[in-house]
Amino acid sequence: MNDRTPITRLPTAGPSAAGHSSAGLPPAPGTPEPVAKPVPPAEHPRDPTRFAVVGLFVIALLFTLYFGRDVLLPIMLALILSFLLRPLVRALYRLGIPEGLGAAVMVLLVFGGWGLAVYTLSTPAAEWVNRMPRVLHELEFKLGDIRAGIERAREASRQIEQITSSTGDAAGAPVREVVVRGPTLIEQAVTQVESLLANVVILLVLLYFFLARGRNSLEALIGTMRSVDDRVHYAMVAATLQQNIAVYLLTITVINAMLGLATGVVMWMWGLPNPALWGVLVALANYIPFIGPAVMTGVLFLVSVLTFDGLGTIILPPLSFVAITTIEGNFLTPMIIGRRLALNPIAVFVSILFWGWLWGIPGALLAVPILAILKILFDAHEPMKPIGALLGE
Repeated sequence: MNDRTPITRLPTAGPSAAGHSSAGLPPAPGTPEPVAKPVPPAEHPRDPTRFAVVGLFVIALLFTLYFGRDVLLPIMLALILSFLLRPLVRALYRLGIPEGLGAAVMVLLVFGGWGLAVYTLSTPAAEWVNRMPRVLHELEFKLGDIRAGIERAREASRQIEQITSSTGDAAGAPVREVVVRGPTLIEQAVTQVESLLANVVILLVLLYFFLARGRNSLEALIGTMRSVDDRVHYAMVAATLQQNIAVYLLTITVINAMLGLATGVVMWMWGLPNPALWGVLVALANYIPFIGPAVMTGVLFLVSVLTFDGLGTIILPPLSFVAITTIEGNFLTPMIIGRRLALNPIAVFVSILFWGWLWGIPGALLAVPILAILKILFDAHEPMKPIGALLGE
């Protein structure tokens, strides 16, 4: 054989004939490419510490919300009011008024409106507070059967207390009772007034800064994001939140004001005393769905009991209010608001109970706006959309 005769290598059986050989030669023509079998991922056991960390975070959050309510409550109230008043500041800015000056004007209007309302309603409210002992006596007289049942319950409780107090310890010696004296009623009132004034000052200061510098702070925060898509996304989320919450709060405020006006007029027609006071209380209570109208129905019934004698006359004012609030809640509000932030009634009720438990009456007033804010934020993030769907349409 000549040294220059080419040598043909035949394919051999085995893995090198179907794929790349160990010498790096390509597979023979016509040989099918090998199919790689998928390797199943290794199953990792669930980490129990993850659930423990989540549980501890939830507990810490609840403790923070509860014990920090004196600080968090005015912050949240100022934030929600800034959503409501921000369009007015923007309108003044279009007219050539700087945002700082426009924010100061809005804060003064809010403070002046609250001061005027308190000054106007303080006299009738003080009259009802002074009449409270006589009111309780009249209620006991008019509700005789209920009063008799209460007296029997008190007598039974008094007898049980005497029996337990007459028993001694094991040696037969009488049990000594230690009385711890707390703060007097005047001291409690002074403390509450000081806390209220401090919260009002904090609220007004925060409201001014939110209106004057809130937009610049938000733009600076969004500007720190490296991704352009993230900047655009969160800018749109902020704009949607501002617009929807402002429209929602403005609409609800107008509806509540009209409901309070209608209630005051109807109570005046029935001859109920201080109709303006009940109208304002109805407008404020209607910010708490379900619970607020129910409480005001009871209040109007008690006032009607104290004012009138006949059962037919007593029942007319509360029935009139029930008719008005039924029309408002089932027809007018859904028709005006439409599908914008249509919240789930179950979620609304649970939110009222939760925030009322945490922050009291102010928390119950803020429960629905907080729920609306959470729904918008959940809808803006894909992983949280199922929760947003549970909160409403």
